[in-house]
Order: sequence, then C-alpha cells, then structure tokens
Amino acid sequence: MRLTPCILGTACVPWNDDYTLAEGIFRRQVRRLLSVGFENLYIFGTAGEGHAVTEAQFRQIAAIFFEEMRASTGMCQLGVIGLSVPQVKARVEVGLEIGYRMFQLSLPSWGALNDRELRVFYDEILGAYPQAQFLHYNTGRGLRVLSGRELAALAADHPNLVATKNGRQSIADDLNLMTFAPELCHFFTEQDFAFASRYGACGLLISISSIRPERSHQLFEAGQRRDEEALTRLSGELYRIRQALVPFTASGQHMDGAYDKLYCKIADPDFPLCLLPPYQSSNDEEWRGFVDKLRSIDPAWTGKV
Repeated sequence: MRLTPCILGTACVPWNDDYTLAEGIFRRQVRRLLSVGFENLYIFGTAGEGHAVTEAQFRQIAAIFFEEMRASTGMCQLGVIGLSVPQVKARVEVGLEIGYRMFQLSLPSWGALNDRELRVFYDEILGAYPQAQFLHYNTGRGLRVLSGRELAALAADHPNLVATKNGRQSIADDLNLMTFAPELCHFFTEQDFAFASRYGACGLLISISSIRPERSHQLFEAGQRRDEEALTRLSGELYRIRQALVPFTASGQHMDGAYDKLYCKIADPDFPLCLLPPYQSSNDEEWRGFVDKLRSIDPAWTGKV
C-alpha cells in the first residue's frame, strides 16, 4: 500500500460577517485538532469550501494552514478543486510554492468526464508533478465515482496516486475499491470504515466522531485489530448520534460544511456557521437544538475538547 492507513480529518474555514477569514478562530481550530491527536489534516474539500473560495482566499488560507501544520509530524494535504486542468494546476503550483507535497484531487463538476477526458485529466496533472502525492476525492459531486478497476488503471500509470477519499457509498462499492485497487489507501467515513476494516486495512475519514476524538481513535484502533465487537458497538453509537443531527439540518443544507461547522462549534462556541454564498448554512437555533439532543443522549458528546 502506497500510504499507511491513518485517521484523516479536515479543517473548516470560519468566516467573518464580511466573508473574510476569521484567522484567529481558524488557527485555534487547527491547533485543537492537533492537540487531540488528529495529526493528518487537509483543507479545501467540500467541508472546507474549496469549491467556493477565491484565488486570493485560497492562497491566504493555504499558507496559514501550512504554517500551523508545521507542529504536526503527519500529513498536510491541500485540496485543489477546479473545473479544468489549467485551474487545478494553478492551485497545485500555489501549494508547491508554499511547501505542500500532498494534494487532494477531485474531478471537474461542470460536466461528467468521459473515459478519454478522465485520462487526460489525470495524465496532465499527476504526470506534471511526480514530486507530489495525490489523493483522489471519490465523490458524486465530481459527477463520476470511480470504481476500483478504474482507479487501479490510473494508479498503474501514476505511482504518485496513493489514496482515495470516499463519501457514503454502498458496501459493494467499498469492497470493490479495496479488492481491485489494494495499492491505494482508501479512506472511509465512520459507518463505512466500521464495515470495510473487517476485510482489510483502510483509513478512517472522520466526520461526526470529530466531536468526541477519543471515539475516532477507538474506532480506528478497533479497525486495525479487526475487532468486530468493538466496531459494531462504536459504529452503533455513532449512528445514533448522527441520527440525532437529522431533525436539525433538514431545512435545505446540502454542503458538507453546513454539518461539519456544527461539530466545530461544539468544540469552539465562537466558531461561525456561515458558508460562502450562495450555499445555505446551518444556524444558531439548529446548533442549539442539536447540542440539546446530544446532551439528552449522552452528555459526554457535548463536552469541549
């Protein structure tokens, strides 16, 4: 496997009322994540609004994140969302200039790539930067979710393709990735990880478990041991907590950041919930309802970290 399985987490971007970076809160968030053992972090996926930032914001925030991540011995990863090869390459170049060597790559979302376009996209970008490593963000937001066989074919030509990040898929999809592209480290969110880790080594992409970091670590360690009893117990707890979120985020939010910022605000009540427009965010009333529900299920889930 080209990348050792680990826990991978994201840093969300807090905005002031005028949509400038709330820099102090952002720095505090990264330091907190590192302090609770989340050493492998990235910015500018969907939750980090990599699809929405301007080029000036991209450069500013990437530089600050890289500076804060100097305290980590883990992976510092930069998302490079774009609609064309030139756009993505421009962001990779900014990252390389800052010092990044690990990038998160997603497919253009204006139109689903056909097979020829997919090849050109990967050959042009991965082929241009052999000194860098890439994780493929395997999300439906890119309008095409790649199979294990497709990823294996790309990996055969590009040794710097080392991992994938996957949202909620089917059990069959998870096994397909692990079976046909075993050279890549596949990261799954909590529920999928609890299943997939029974069948092989994989990475944990933290989502709602980030509220209570010890649960993230326990789940990952249970997966490493293939401890089915612990995986079943912990994933069941996380499922109940996730279900508690549903009634308070059912008013139209559809970007990951709308949920992830709720988690950030539990750890830091000053964390603003807004997303860059036009995307709909959660609001303070929904956040308070979610916290009250968590407290009624298990008060430990509302404690600060």
